[in-house]
Amino acid sequence: MFRVFSCLTVEHDWRLVPLAGLVCFVASIVAVSIFHRAIAARSRTRSIWIAIAGAAIGYGIWATHFVAMLAYEPGVTTGYDIVLTALSLTTAMLLTSGGFAIAVGDYGPWRAGAGGVIIGGGIASMHYLGMWALEVPGRVAWSLDLVLVSILLGMCFGYAALSVAIKHRTYRGTLAAAVLLTLAIVSHHFTAMGAVQIMPDPTRATGALSLSPAVLALAIAGVALSVLGMSLIGVLADRRLASRTAKFEEIISQLSDARRQLEGSQQELQEQTLRLDTAINHMVEGLCMFDADKRLVICNERYANLYRLPPELLRAGTSHCEIIRHRVTSGTLKGDTSDIAAEQLIAKLDALSVDTVSSRVDEFADGRLICVTRQPMAGGGWVATHLDVTEQRLSEAKITYMAQHDALTELPNRVLLRARLDQALANTRNGDLHLAVLMLDLDRFKEVNDTLGHPAGDALLRAVATRLRECGRDMTLIARLGGDEFAVVDYVTDPIVEATCLAETIKASLCEPFDLGDHQVTVGASIGIAIAPCDGADSDLILKSADLALYAAKGGGRGAFRFFEPELDHLMHVRRNLEKDMRKALARGEFELHFQPIVRVEGGRTSGYEALLRWHHPERGMVLPGEFIPLAEETGLILPIGEWVLRAACAEAAKWPSDLTIAINLSPAQFRSKELVSIIVGALATSGIEPHRLELEVTETVIMHDSEAVFAALGQLRELGVRIALDDFGTGYSSLSFLQKFPFDKVKIDRSFVSELASKREEARRIARAVVAFAVSLGKMTTAEGVETAEQLAILREEGCVEAQGYYFSRPMQASSIAQQAQRKAEAAVCAA
Repeated sequence: MFRVFSCLTVEHDWRLVPLAGLVCFVASIVAVSIFHRAIAARSRTRSIWIAIAGAAIGYGIWATHFVAMLAYEPGVTTGYDIVLTALSLTTAMLLTSGGFAIAVGDYGPWRAGAGGVIIGGGIASMHYLGMWALEVPGRVAWSLDLVLVSILLGMCFGYAALSVAIKHRTYRGTLAAAVLLTLAIVSHHFTAMGAVQIMPDPTRATGALSLSPAVLALAIAGVALSVLGMSLIGVLADRRLASRTAKFEEIISQLSDARRQLEGSQQELQEQTLRLDTAINHMVEGLCMFDADKRLVICNERYANLYRLPPELLRAGTSHCEIIRHRVTSGTLKGDTSDIAAEQLIAKLDALSVDTVSSRVDEFADGRLICVTRQPMAGGGWVATHLDVTEQRLSEAKITYMAQHDALTELPNRVLLRARLDQALANTRNGDLHLAVLMLDLDRFKEVNDTLGHPAGDALLRAVATRLRECGRDMTLIARLGGDEFAVVDYVTDPIVEATCLAETIKASLCEPFDLGDHQVTVGASIGIAIAPCDGADSDLILKSADLALYAAKGGGRGAFRFFEPELDHLMHVRRNLEKDMRKALARGEFELHFQPIVRVEGGRTSGYEALLRWHHPERGMVLPGEFIPLAEETGLILPIGEWVLRAACAEAAKWPSDLTIAINLSPAQFRSKELVSIIVGALATSGIEPHRLELEVTETVIMHDSEAVFAALGQLRELGVRIALDDFGTGYSSLSFLQKFPFDKVKIDRSFVSELASKREEARRIARAVVAFAVSLGKMTTAEGVETAEQLAILREEGCVEAQGYYFSRPMQASSIAQQAQRKAEAAVCAA
C-alpha cells in the first residue's frame, strides 16, 4: 500500500488527478441514471439504454484512465500506441454493457454480483490494455499482488454499485451508486498504477507525441465532460418525457379500463335483461304491469296464454279496458255475455281500485279458477299476478272432505258430526224442534271380523252405511264414529214417538242378513238415544248422553235400544270412581285370593283348589268379581291383576302338599297379551311348584275371539306340563270343534246344567244329565261346578263324573283355612295310626 501512496503523491501531477476524478464521477452518475432508465424500459428499448449506459461508463473509464496517465510522471518520455488505445476503449464499453445487461435481466438474486464482476473485469481490461499501449524508453515491470488487489477492488465496488442501483432508484440512490462506481474505477486505477515499475533503457525508442500531456489531458477531459454532460441532459429529459409518457399511459389505461367497464356493464345489463325476460316468461303466474294511465307496460307469455290475448293486445300502451273487453267478449270469463251485461262487467272490472293491495278469484267459463292479486306501484299503476288455483282449490276441497269424512264408508266422521250437530242444536233453541241423537253399535261385528277377515268386516261396514242412509230422510245426518260405532241425528217434533220409530226401523234393517259375496252374515245393533236439548244443549253433552244410553243398552242384552236417563250418568260416575279405585287397589294390596276346594266324587278327597279373586275395598268392603272383573277387562287392568293372581296363587300353592293342584281362570285379554306364556313360566319358576300342579281354565268365549292365537299359547303351555281345562262346557256354540282342535286335560261342566240335575222339570233334567253323560264319555277328566246338594252329587257319581266343587263341599276360603285343614288331616292321620 505504501507503493500505491508514493506513486499517487510523488509520480502524479496533482493538477490533473482531480480532473480525472471529476470525469470519473460524472461518467458514473450518467451511467447509473441511464441504467435506471433501462430498468424501467421494455425489452427492446432496454437494450438501447443498456448500450448507451455501457458506452457512457466505458468512455468515462477510458477518459479517467488517460487523464490520470497524463498526470503520471514516470521520469521518462511517454507515448501511446493508437491501436491499443482504441482497443482499450472498445473493450471497456462492451464489458460494462454486458455487466449492465446481466444486472437488468431476470437472472435471480445473484444478478448484481455477476454484473458487478463483469464491470470490474471491464475496468481491469481497459486499464491493462491502456498500460499495454504505453510506450516508454525502458522496461515495464509489474507487482502481481497489487494487480490482483486492483482487480478485486474494481469487482467488489462494482458489485456494491449495482446492488444499490437496483434496490434504490431515487436521486440519493443514484448518487450513492455513482460514488461506489467511481470508487471502483479510481481504486482500481491507482492501485494498478502502484503495481507498475518503469526501468529506463535508452536503447528503447518511443514515438513522439504531438501534444503536450497537459493539453492532451484538457482535451480528453473536455470532450469527456461534454459527451457525458449531453448524456446526462438526455437522461434527465428522458425522465421527464418518461414521466409524462407514464402519466399519459396511465390516463390511456384508465380510459381503457373505463371503456372495458362500460362494455362489461352493458353486457351484464343485457344478460340481466335476458335473465329477467326468461324468468318472467317461465313464471307459473301470469304477470302484467300497467302504468298510471291504465296502459300496459309489460306482460309475460303466461298472462297472454291464460286469457288467449292476440298479439296486437300485447303491445306496450294497450289500454286495460281493451284487454278486459276481449276477455269478456271472447267468453273467457263465466257469466252473461249479452251486450248490456258484458258492458256492465267490463266497467266493473276496469273500475276496480288499484290504490291498495287486493286479491280476488275469477271463475272462467271452462271451470278454471284464477286468483288475481294486485300490488299498487309508487307514482300510479299496478303490478298484477294471475295464478291458476283450480287444482289447488280441488285439492283443498278433497283434503277437507277427507278430513271430515270416513274413508271406508264416506259418511261424515266425528269432526264433521260435531260441527253439524252444533248447527242443528242452534235450530232447536226456539223450542219448536227437538233433536234425536242415536248412537248405535253393531252386535257380533267382531265375530265377523275375526272369522271372515277384515275385508269382510269392511264390506259389512259399507253395507251398514248404505242401509242407514235408506233408513233416514234427506235431513238425517249419519256419521261413522270409528270401528263399528255409528251415529244418526234427525229433527223430531214428538221426540219419544219419532225417535222410537227411527230406532225400530234401524234395528229391523240391520237385523236382515247381509250378503258379503262369499258369505252371508246376520248382525244386530244396540242403540242409545238422547234427545236435545233436554239431554244436552251442546254437542259434547248430547253425544255423551247418547253414549251412556248405548252402554246401558248393551248391558241389557243385544238388539235393544234405550233412552238416556239421568241415573245413567250417576252409574257412569260410579263406574269411573270404581275404575279409579281399582287402579290404586293393586298398589295398595287390596286384592286377595280365596280358594274353593275341588273334591273327588269317589272318596271325597280334596284334589286341589280353584283360586277366586276378591277385592277388599277400604270403604265398600268386599267387592265381588262380578262387579269389577268386566270393568277390568274393558279398561285393560285385567292384565296386571291377572299377573298378580298367577304369581300369588302359585306362591300359595307352593305351601300345600305336593298332591294338591291350583286352578286359575284366564280372561280373553290375557290371551291377547304376548307376555302370557313368559308370565306363567316366571310364576312357576319363582314359586317352585311343578308345572303339572298348575291348571289353567279357559272358557269357550276366550277361544272364539282369537282361536288361532289362543291355541298357539295353549300348546306352548301344555308342552311345559301345565294342565289345560275347558271351562263352562255346554254353554258355548262350538264345544265339539274346540275339543277336536285341542287336547284339553279336563272338561268343567257349567253350573247351569248341574243345578238342573235334580230339577222337577223332566226336560231340563234330561238335558242336564245328557250333557254330563256326554262330557264323561269324552274320556277327559270331568269336574262339575256348582254342586249344592247331596242329590246332585249322587247323580254325578252315578254318571261317572270324577270331580266336583260347590257350596255342598265348602265355600271359598282364605289361604289360612287351607293350612289349618291340612294340619287337621295330618293330626287325624297320626291318631289313626
